[in-house]
Amino acid sequence: MDLIINIIIILLASVLIFYIGNIFAKSSSKIGDYLNLPRSVKGATFDAIASSLPELLVALFAVVFFKKFEVGIGTIAGSALFNLLIIPGICVLVAPVAFKVSKKVISRDAMFYIIAVFALLVTLIYFKVWGMMIAIIFLLIYLIYVREIVIHSRRYRRENKKKDNNIKILREIVIFLLTMGGIGVVTYFLTMSSINLSEILNISPIIIAFTITAAATSVPDAVISISNARKGDLDDAVSNVFGSNIFDIFVGLGLPLLIYSVFVGSVKIGFEYLEIILGLLGATIILLYFFAEEEKLTKKQGIFLLFMYFIFLAYIIFLSFV
Repeated sequence: MDLIINIIIILLASVLIFYIGNIFAKSSSKIGDYLNLPRSVKGATFDAIASSLPELLVALFAVVFFKKFEVGIGTIAGSALFNLLIIPGICVLVAPVAFKVSKKVISRDAMFYIIAVFALLVTLIYFKVWGMMIAIIFLLIYLIYVREIVIHSRRYRRENKKKDNNIKILREIVIFLLTMGGIGVVTYFLTMSSINLSEILNISPIIIAFTITAAATSVPDAVISISNARKGDLDDAVSNVFGSNIFDIFVGLGLPLLIYSVFVGSVKIGFEYLEIILGLLGATIILLYFFAEEEKLTKKQGIFLLFMYFIFLAYIIFLSFV
């Protein structure tokens, strides 16, 4: 009976994250438009943060309430892989134009994402206890990324002074805050039920986090990017993918770790599945290789990315039974 209850809670939480996250993302996107941000910057900041909120909250709740910080790592790694393979794979199939992105997205967002994956890999291999120093390093790297975005935004605004004055900014801020609170409540129950499910099935919580929890929290990312791709806003779609993953790793792990370190102390990391991070690194290299030639993605390459995701997912699930 407990198994069924927790599965129902996870499914219900996934649906609620989809609907609340969609409202949250639209409001966040309108705020970005009101501030007259370039498409790639809006995708890497407002869209990325809006769609990455569930992952941040899972990591926060996992360490504060359940003392399982590795659940946050598993969720963020799984979400990052979903974003890298599933979202571009679907976007290239629904885009009305050739899936080509600007050099700025590749040189800025992709570069910082590679740094993020390497930083995560190195800390998992060489540090079994994470404390305030790692949290500060993660957050500082993210601030450097934000600085690059601010510089780009200033250049864009000097050249494009027009902004959307039809947006009721106070209304959008209220919606933004209310939906953020709603996502917080739903994500708590998602985290709790995911951990309960791992105990009932006697499976590592990392596996549940990487597969089920990550897919549930990645829904807003998919909704935003696919919506942008359908409208032909490809820079938005791709920068949201990279921006979400950068935010997930540096802020989604760094902020909960900083809070926990200040009030409780360091966290012992029991992350046994380095294959997950290596797979994430491999997926990153493949996606960048596809973009390297002409900065575009073909439909065949998109289908290959989708195929890769399900193969790797099956492999990770297989690992949990051996």
